[in-house]
Amino acid sequence: MIVPIFLTHLGCHDRCIYCDQGYITAQNDADIRRLIQTALQQKEGAYEVGLFGGNIFGLSLDRLKRLFGHFDDYRDKITNFRISTKPAPLNEDLIDILKEQRVTVVELGVPSFNNTILRNLNRKHTAEDLLLAFNILKGKGFQVALQFMVGLPDESFDDIRETVANMALLKPNYIRIYPLAVLKGTPLCDLYEEKKFIPIGSSEVLERALYIYLNALRLDIKVVKMGLTDNEVLKERIVAGYYHPAFGYLVKSHGFYCAVQTAVERASMKGKVTVILNKRDVPHLLGHKRNNIKGFEEQGLRISWEEGDMPVGTFRLVSASKHAEGNIFDAVSTLAGERG
Repeated sequence: MIVPIFLTHLGCHDRCIYCDQGYITAQNDADIRRLIQTALQQKEGAYEVGLFGGNIFGLSLDRLKRLFGHFDDYRDKITNFRISTKPAPLNEDLIDILKEQRVTVVELGVPSFNNTILRNLNRKHTAEDLLLAFNILKGKGFQVALQFMVGLPDESFDDIRETVANMALLKPNYIRIYPLAVLKGTPLCDLYEEKKFIPIGSSEVLERALYIYLNALRLDIKVVKMGLTDNEVLKERIVAGYYHPAFGYLVKSHGFYCAVQTAVERASMKGKVTVILNKRDVPHLLGHKRNNIKGFEEQGLRISWEEGDMPVGTFRLVSASKHAEGNIFDAVSTLAGERG
């Protein structure tokens, strides 16, 4: 079991343009102690602690030691820690302290590998900083995960392809994929209201997330989460961008739709088509509010389905005397970055 503790903005010396600092919490030792006590005092048995939301690499060595000192009363139950952080500033003495404190997993936030985009986001690190931090952490025995974003200002599909290329190079232990949301009170919101930033459409957001997701599957890299946490406070602050509590499902169902569409076209099928698939994939075939079925109908296809002994992510198509097989990876050829 992982017990998450959100140390919002702790260690952040600069403000990313999409980040709302009006909701800063737990910045002093007393606040942090109370936060930890609330999260852990009633927990039974052994558990892992996840420290999320700030930039651990931005802490001084003394502050880092004080942070972990707040967990002393719970050490007999804590098996290990995992943290999320920016990849900079890099301090190998700090990394050694993390190792001593039984941090085993480090998640590095990497919105983009495009340095111009990173600079415009005010991230205060480069793609090269990420590569260096990743390799040092792996060399010291940490499991290293990556957090990606899609829909950033000035982002193109080529940037998504660059993200995938680096993911293939680094082979992180797992990844998370987040769509960009424009929050009230942020510099990004100012750009949006001044019409200097126009978010991409929902279909493009899904395509970009899907491209990363499918390539992670192909590389056998686990995707532990897609989308923002379903949070009422967060939803009230979103003014633009893409947010849906079932974002991961939308990405997967869009992928299944694209894959079936590709296989149907490849086999020159028309009219009534039966899809034989694993029962776990039926919701992905149907789509949110049966939107996939409606999309097929608009193409002149009458889709029905049968549950069969198929591996998850694969399917068989039957239409009159024609038969065809496909899988989720067939979706790649329909995505914007792969057309033509």
